[in-house]
Order: sequence, then C-alpha cells, then structure tokens
Amino acid sequence: AAAARQLKKRSAWTGVRARLWGGWAVEIRVPLSRQRLWVGAFETDRQAALAYDAALFCFYGEDLPKKRGFNFPAAPRPDIDEDVRAGLSVAAVKDIANKHACTAAEPLQQAAAAAGPSAGADAPAAGYHGRNPN
Repeated sequence: AAAARQLKKRSAWTGVRARLWGGWAVEIRVPLSRQRLWVGAFETDRQAALAYDAALFCFYGEDLPKKRGFNFPAAPRPDIDEDVRAGLSVAAVKDIANKHACTAAEPLQQAAAAAGPSAGADAPAAGYHGRNPN
C-alpha cells in the first residue's frame, strides 16, 4: 500500500520529487562539484519544475550539457545578464529559483488552460526529455 501511494505522488518533471508529508521538493547538483543545492519545497510539482529550470538556467545559461534539459523549454527564463549570471553564488541561485517559480507558474497555468483540456494540465511539456529517476 505504501509503495502504491508513493507511485501516485511521483512527478514526471526532472529534478522534482514528492515529499512524504506533502508538497514537492527540488534539488540540483552544483556544477563541477559533488554538492547538491536544496532549492526548496513547493505546493505543486509544476512550481517545483519551474524552480528547477530557473536554477539550471542560473548555473548553465541556455547552453546546457547534453544530459540536462529544461522541463519547460519554451517558458521564459529569469531576467539576468550573462555577466551577472556567471558570478552568482549558490545562495543567490536558490533565491532566484524560488522567486521565479512563484512568478512564472501563473502565466504558464493560464497558457495551459487556454490550450484546452487536450493539452493535459498536469502533463509534462512536449519537450520533456525523460522520466525522473528520483
């Protein structure tokens, strides 16, 4: 029974995992280190996926490594100059990702609603690149 509940709470978004007591958590590896950055916990898996995308953008920009991909390839990215982005601290990346998840989630939900029920409000974007192993 516990395994069945866990499967229901699994997110299809990269970098997002369900918390046992509710909500969705995001962690991402810091480039060139073994450190993992705890981005935060969110009410919906969509917000968590947006936070992951923002953190990924802060670390790599638009030129992602081959094994990485955005959950929402067409979604707007945080408005950060390239020079500033390259010098961000891990704490700044966390803060930017949390703010971006809150501000970008609403327009993305409105776009999905406008696309109609066939778009699948809870389904990953068409550009999704694989199942989250977490």
